[in-house]
Amino acid sequence: MRTRRPRRARLLAVLVLLIFAAGLRIFVPRVLDTLAPAPRLLPPPASGSTKETSKPKPSAKPKPLPASALIQVPPQSQYPQLPNGCEVTSLSMLLTAVGHPVNKMTLSRMIAYDPTPRVEDAQGRTVSWGNPNVGFVGSMTVWQNGFGVYHGPVTALLNKILPGRAVDMTGKPVSALLRQVADGIPVEIWVTTTLKPTNLWVTWQSPEGPVRTTYDEHAVLLVGYNKTDLFINNPLNGEGAQAVPRQDLLGAWYQMGEQAVSVGP
Repeated sequence: MRTRRPRRARLLAVLVLLIFAAGLRIFVPRVLDTLAPAPRLLPPPASGSTKETSKPKPSAKPKPLPASALIQVPPQSQYPQLPNGCEVTSLSMLLTAVGHPVNKMTLSRMIAYDPTPRVEDAQGRTVSWGNPNVGFVGSMTVWQNGFGVYHGPVTALLNKILPGRAVDMTGKPVSALLRQVADGIPVEIWVTTTLKPTNLWVTWQSPEGPVRTTYDEHAVLLVGYNKTDLFINNPLNGEGAQAVPRQDLLGAWYQMGEQAVSVGP
């Protein structure tokens, strides 16, 4: 026969259970807290690093290009000593303009030459010859036996004279050339002897491959511009600040591969 517990005993048991449950509610979270990984502490933000200061600063607007510009550079003639020396004569004028004059004859001896001999067919047409991208082709002093040289060797020579300051602007937009002139530094450019586009083209073989060019190849010094004309120092006639219609001169410049060389700071 089961006996009933006294009422006081039952109350005591309930009280013990309540106390045990309350202790368990406090103890278990503390135990879990000790088992949980410590929170990752991030380094404080650097001094002054806010969203406002981290935004990129707007770039400065380029200076507007003046409507016209003209640099006074003493003109030089390639004649009589260098009938094929328009490139080094233009380079001599450029060096004079930046305060480092070098005589054209000195430059004619310093420029790289391509020694590849000229070979003609029975009709007197050039079959093979040198590459003006390598060095001066032919003779600079004998008109009928010479051709010329392109921007690469001229840039290399300029860097020998003014280390690190030569700027090969070949392929740059016209606006870049005009900006250089507006900043007071002339630009040597490759055009034609007629200062306009030509239809007289020839091709010969060189050790590096075919060379397509014109015997009208010419180099001048760009010294100024306005709305309608470009101004050049022309070594072919020794004239300074010669005005040439923009369209004509730029047409020839485009044909000759947009070659241009100047001097940087």
